Amino acid sequence: QQRVGRAARNGMRLTVSILLAVVAAVLLPMIAQLSNNRILPEKLAIAVDLMGWDGLMNVTRENIATRLLGHKKTSSREAYHSLLNTLAEVDLKYLGPERAVISPDDIAEGHRMINHLLRTGMEFYVEQSPKHPKLRRYVSPTRKLMGDNPDALYYFAPIDIQATSNKGYVIKGRRHPDEVYFSITLYGANTFAGFADRVIGEMNDRKLIPSAPPHSEKNTSSGVNDGGDASYYFELYITPERPVGSRNWLRLTPNVTCVITRHYFERVGTPAAVDPTVERRIDMSISNLGLNAGAQPQSPLPDLEMSQRLKLVEEFVRERTVGRPKQDPTKAPPWFSFQPNTIGKPAMWGGEGNNDDGGMGAVDIAYAAGFFKLEEGQSIELTGKIPKCAFANVVLWNRFLQSLDYEHRAVSLNRKQMTLSTEGTYKILLSSAPPSEGENEI
Repeated sequence: QQRVGRAARNGMRLTVSILLAVVAAVLLPMIAQLSNNRILPEKLAIAVDLMGWDGLMNVTRENIATRLLGHKKTSSREAYHSLLNTLAEVDLKYLGPERAVISPDDIAEGHRMINHLLRTGMEFYVEQSPKHPKLRRYVSPTRKLMGDNPDALYYFAPIDIQATSNKGYVIKGRRHPDEVYFSITLYGANTFAGFADRVIGEMNDRKLIPSAPPHSEKNTSSGVNDGGDASYYFELYITPERPVGSRNWLRLTPNVTCVITRHYFERVGTPAAVDPTVERRIDMSISNLGLNAGAQPQSPLPDLEMSQRLKLVEEFVRERTVGRPKQDPTKAPPWFSFQPNTIGKPAMWGGEGNNDDGGMGAVDIAYAAGFFKLEEGQSIELTGKIPKCAFANVVLWNRFLQSLDYEHRAVSLNRKQMTLSTEGTYKILLSSAPPSEGENEI
């Protein structure tokens, strides 16, 4: 019935077009004569100058056909409306009693989170592709998801072995000299833009073998001169098989969907994620080894390609909201506590049973988390001892795994910002009151 109806509409549109063409054959010479005599209204004359008579006729014909038959069906329009429908579904189901989101303020905060997801999906899947990937900021002070950290910068690129003709990618770059931890992780998922459910490969700065700086990059595109220090430069191949002579390599398999780089900093004062000078000194690029030198992405995107990319955005949003299973306190990893005001036992993400529900953790990072629940005027005291490690901090998230406002408030502390005892122990106060000078308060 749908096919018959569509055929009928197309037939009517063709009939209307033929009738308009006949009318145009009679009227256009008359209108053209008016144009030559400068009698046409100014707006119509401008339209003729911009589109020509054929273009103007096409617009007129489509306007009439739209009024009679409705808007033209296109692949991208269909995908766009499907995305809008998914956003409406997320609003009603994910931000509702099914997920225990019931207060007006929680719903409002959820709307902010959904918009962050939408912006991220657009950035990753409309504005780039696995064929021409770019390493772009995964989160920022105004776009947060999946448990971001104010002391870290994250970069993301979608990758797909098929987009490279099975040849893979290479990442080249220069690390920030003040990074205390850097890693590159490959993630897999059941669908291309779906929720990451496994780590496929990982390499951190302890394993990474530096490369000699390019001769032309003593002064890089960021304008920073590191004196050609080879310890900052690296080259990593992400390919099905290890290239001969390569220093750093991760295997690319068909189920790899993205690569994420992490850059952690321990510094006093402004968090790294909000300091523009930090980003300027991180210089990386990813290249598709299956493309000829100088190959450029298609622009503008044709109808079918835009449709496919919008479907990925829809998948990205859905898989991180209504597509996720509801939280089951009995199946939480050991490092996460569902008991209010209690922190789970720290555990490495890569350990058995520590990431069964998937996510964007790093295998060499130990996590410990839990919910806080405070009445007005109450506070929590966190005490513990920081072990020997490359980086450590504490950060507050909302219920949607977004860090709180670290641009204007102290919502995190790293080791350099904490006051520690001689034994390395800490005492941190979590409170709604403004922090006191010299105290470990968030």
